[in-house]
Amino acid sequence: MEGPAPSQPDDPEAVVRETAIDLYLAGHKPVTIYRRLQRSRTWFYDTLARYRAGGRAGLTSQSRAPKCVRNRTPEEVEATIVRLRRLITSGTDPELRYANVGAASLAAELERLGIPPPHRATIYRILGRHDLVPPQPQKKKQKRSLPDDYPWPQVQAPNDLHLLDFVVRSIRGEGRFYSCHLLDQFRRWPFLRAITPKSAALVSQFLVQAWQDMGLASGLYIDNDAVWNGGGRGQRVLSFIVRLCLLVGVEVIFIPPYTYEANPIIESFNRVWDRNFWGRTTFRDLDHVQSELVYFEHYCRHRRPLAEFEHRMADQIASDFEPVLLPATFDQHQQPRLPITAGQVHFIRFVSSTGTVSILNEQWSVNPERWAGKTIRATVDTEQQQLLIYHQPKDSASCELVAQFDYPVGEAVVPLADEFRRERPAFWPPVAE
Repeated sequence: MEGPAPSQPDDPEAVVRETAIDLYLAGHKPVTIYRRLQRSRTWFYDTLARYRAGGRAGLTSQSRAPKCVRNRTPEEVEATIVRLRRLITSGTDPELRYANVGAASLAAELERLGIPPPHRATIYRILGRHDLVPPQPQKKKQKRSLPDDYPWPQVQAPNDLHLLDFVVRSIRGEGRFYSCHLLDQFRRWPFLRAITPKSAALVSQFLVQAWQDMGLASGLYIDNDAVWNGGGRGQRVLSFIVRLCLLVGVEVIFIPPYTYEANPIIESFNRVWDRNFWGRTTFRDLDHVQSELVYFEHYCRHRRPLAEFEHRMADQIASDFEPVLLPATFDQHQQPRLPITAGQVHFIRFVSSTGTVSILNEQWSVNPERWAGKTIRATVDTEQQQLLIYHQPKDSASCELVAQFDYPVGEAVVPLADEFRRERPAFWPPVAE
């Protein structure tokens, strides 16, 4: 008979097995043993079989990990993942120097190379083994929430709505510049340029270049910067930018003042620009910024996987879309003044506690008992020269006409030219009967 079971404090189950064998060798019946140890009959005979096959060494607990890992990532795939990750951060490849460094981006690049990518969790584990896990983004500040009755424009197709914003930065020795970001909401297709200063002439040129490159939009969704809002210059002043938009059949939609959360898609894009573009390169001057923006723009159009679109690229969303381009010969934005063209300009506003809203430096009143604290859309119809105020309840398939006012614009209104007439989307639900 072998000696008593050795002490194995780090393997308590092995201790129980050896106790069972000691009792068995001492002449105790199996039923007495497994009942005493609070184990099953099957457990006891499995233990006895292990003892007979391997002695006391066979009683040690064995690893449950599979001896053959069938789904292990091939070494060449792991090596490619590591190479791609290092290539992105090295900045040597212009088309990838501004790419995301996470698993989704690496999976997309593997597919581009014809390599079936492993699961994204596997890619993260591989990066971890090579100390290449991307830094976790800082915890986002809690966003302010918009009211339930905020009237979001409805977008159904590419170029229905363009989102516009500007990011201001400074270059040492060069001063301040503005990075202009225009984004097609439907497919997240960007157009990017750098300008200084932020003047009506340069913003107009930027818009014309964008519409010649990515096509005319039906609507332009922007904030209330004085350059394009016309603020600070008296009442009912339609800025040069607004006039340019009306001239080519683009409706302008102004979000509420100081409410960046009303344009979340462009704000998210701005954060990607800040992290991937501005944070990775030390720029010498404005020309350097512009030359590199070309690569970042190309990446965002053709190689950046979009989580909200099942990790497809912008060029894979509505890939058969044919935009209506602004003619390359268009030069009316170079005129010193533009007429007011028949069309609509929209202002989304919050009604004050006294029932007033401010539109182009002018106060308009609605019934405070019913509308105070609500969100309204005020539409200036330049052809009819009227101001129409609407309210759209949450989840409603219609909106209500709250008030209607005469709105003479003080000058002749020209009709929209035939070349700019096109089918346009219904941004807003119909007015309830």
